[in-house]
Amino acid sequence: MLDAIKRNHAQLHGTTIPRFFAKLNEAQLRTRPTATTNSIVWNIWHLLRIEDITLSRFVANVPQVHAQSDWTKRLAIPYGDMGTAMASADVDVLSQHINLAELQQYAAAVAAQGTASLNAFDVARTGQRWDEAHMRAVVIGESVCIPAIAEGVVSYWGNLTVDQFVVNYTTLHPSLHVGEIGVLASLQGVNL
Repeated sequence: MLDAIKRNHAQLHGTTIPRFFAKLNEAQLRTRPTATTNSIVWNIWHLLRIEDITLSRFVANVPQVHAQSDWTKRLAIPYGDMGTAMASADVDVLSQHINLAELQQYAAAVAAQGTASLNAFDVARTGQRWDEAHMRAVVIGESVCIPAIAEGVVSYWGNLTVDQFVVNYTTLHPSLHVGEIGVLASLQGVNL
């Protein structure tokens, strides 16, 4: 299982995310095709934030990439959380102002740390649960989500076994957003 996860992770960062930046222009990356959809760039940022939080803080228990190099400033946006339940006005701000070159640099840094985290993953933890105190310290103490959903995130993540968590946030979650990006591109007349 871990080998398949590593292959998916390598493809996401080595092929899929770079393809979005290569095939789409700035307007296409930033556009929200409807008032109720997110932009492509929001989806890329969000899936990177989730990977950074989950692999860094849980799988490897190291500081997030985001916390190591003032990425909020570098990305030129006022958001350091994971973006889940982000208000529509904030999605607009992020979509229009995020620094695309820095987002690609952040993607590369998250990919490198994600690879290291997966390489260090202890498969003996399969079937176990995360320590609840650590879960709360990260989710609530590090403000990885808006306060209104923090307890729900702690509950949901806490109910996953370590292996379910790893599969969810290295494979299922990114696949969901890659699919959404495909739909958003097609709404703009682009076939990825």
